[in-house]
Amino acid sequence: MSNRFVKDPKGGFLWNRRRRFAYSRLKRIARRYGFNIYRRHIIWQTDSEFLAVQKVIEEREIVHIPYDRCYVLLEASRKTRHLPGDIAECGVRFGASTLFIAAGMGRDGDKTLHAFDSFAGLSEPGEHDVAKESQHVWESGELAVAEATFRDNLRDYAGHIEVHKGWIPERFPDVEGKRFSLVHVDVDLYEPTLDALAFFYPRTSPGGMILCDDYGSANCPGAKKAVDEFFADKPEAVLSLPTAQSLVIKQ
Repeated sequence: MSNRFVKDPKGGFLWNRRRRFAYSRLKRIARRYGFNIYRRHIIWQTDSEFLAVQKVIEEREIVHIPYDRCYVLLEASRKTRHLPGDIAECGVRFGASTLFIAAGMGRDGDKTLHAFDSFAGLSEPGEHDVAKESQHVWESGELAVAEATFRDNLRDYAGHIEVHKGWIPERFPDVEGKRFSLVHVDVDLYEPTLDALAFFYPRTSPGGMILCDDYGSANCPGAKKAVDEFFADKPEAVLSLPTAQSLVIKQ
């Protein structure tokens, strides 16, 4: 029997060996430069709601996190839409992730998406934010985006989003009496991640979700440390996703 073709154990297709080799090389090159390659048969890439938001993002040239992470946010927003409470996002930057969350939330409900950001970039990194594995160095003020840019990118949902400008956690008292069905934390550093979890965890509805970005990123060791420390004595398990996010479902 000829070995010109081999069976792909994941997809079940017969691949030419040269094609497999080229695909493997292409994946390695893409990852080296921060890109991802997805198989065409993965269903989320054809999700109509996802594609609609993706089109807006690309037409407006909005800088965004990887699309697989965006889909997780869209799904989390859709799956928690029936739960009592609003939505909170800590660290919104250009607003691409916010667009996916807002799309999942919909315009016909009574939920408000509370967006927290200093719009002045990162706060001062601490000792837990030193990325020893990747050698990445964060600087205060990095990743700054004008508030007006965020608001313009989210103009389609202006009536459903409330912006809380300021450093975490100084604006949290604005929502002290509210409950939340979904919380997304994307602040990269240890201290603001821990502050966000400490505030929103007790205010998250049972069945609600808490997603933390960069949990699996070597560039953000502080984010993972904060999540692990906070949930060490909690009943919920922290699920580490292959998208570098972490997911907790509130009991």
